[in-house]
Amino acid sequence: MDRTVCLGYAKGNAVPRGASTGTKSHESSLALFWPAMNLHQLYAIRTAALCTLLGFGLLPQASATIVRYDTSLGTIDVRLYDSATPQSVANFLSYVDTDRWDGTFIHRSVPGFIVQGGGFSLSPDIFSTTSVNTDPPVLNEPVLTNVRGTVAYAKLGGDPNSATSQWFFNLADNAANLDNQNGGFTVFGRIVGSGLSVVDSIAALPRVNAGGAFTDVPVTDIDQVVSQQNIFASEAVLINDVFVVDIPDGDYNFDGTVDTSDLAVLDATFGSTTNVAADGNGNGIVDGADFLVWQKTLGETTAAIGTVVTNIPEPSSLLIGSLGLLAFFAGRR
Repeated sequence: MDRTVCLGYAKGNAVPRGASTGTKSHESSLALFWPAMNLHQLYAIRTAALCTLLGFGLLPQASATIVRYDTSLGTIDVRLYDSATPQSVANFLSYVDTDRWDGTFIHRSVPGFIVQGGGFSLSPDIFSTTSVNTDPPVLNEPVLTNVRGTVAYAKLGGDPNSATSQWFFNLADNAANLDNQNGGFTVFGRIVGSGLSVVDSIAALPRVNAGGAFTDVPVTDIDQVVSQQNIFASEAVLINDVFVVDIPDGDYNFDGTVDTSDLAVLDATFGSTTNVAADGNGNGIVDGADFLVWQKTLGETTAAIGTVVTNIPEPSSLLIGSLGLLAFFAGRR
């Protein structure tokens, strides 16, 4: 591995594009340690340190799985945060590998808040549903923040470690509510490509109160539902399949080939925690580790899956901004 190239990249791209300027932003978290340095110097040190540690094998070079939701309204591609939330991702992939979400439906939609699924199938209607066969609950990993476009686990009230199969897409910045409630709701992935428009279209559908867990069910034909006083698969938003997309970790523009155009995506989003197309190692931030992922997979090819997600306003997160520095500072003690 060419560490000189990595360090050169850190120097030439020290300040991230579109980074937050809030009091808990990446810049302020770095300045807590070396307040006399400017942002260019701080980001150069941060990325150089991370690249060096990775290059010497002192930190693992993880990958960030991409999964696709095949729904009756379109496809939703999600990059999972394998490094930042490993147990949550492993739990998610367990359901994917066993096809337990195939044929389920979106059972809850709250416009301006969330769209939720992963729990039930129609057998054959809303009054005779089947629950997804669940694994033991996964431990809470509230590392990342609940902002628009992220996917997180639903869980039982008063029990932070009760998440199993149900997940939800955040339609808005729900950090103030969900990051602190019930121990924090674990964000384990983020939508990439055009999938957010599909989620928005689900949220725009009329909703029906069928009682119990189904007080906000989105339906595609409200007149038919009212006429028959029931919801069948033909009127529901179905999850036909959820599967892992076979694409190289360094293919950041999802065109099927890892090349210099992917490096341009990384360069344009360096430091971002919201545009995660180039978060190839799944730690929640586009940084020097993702350059190493690109370098390692350069030249690999597979089928293209879509286009790069557009930017969403940055959240303020001290923890995310500090992820790449933790091991570096530990080594300084």
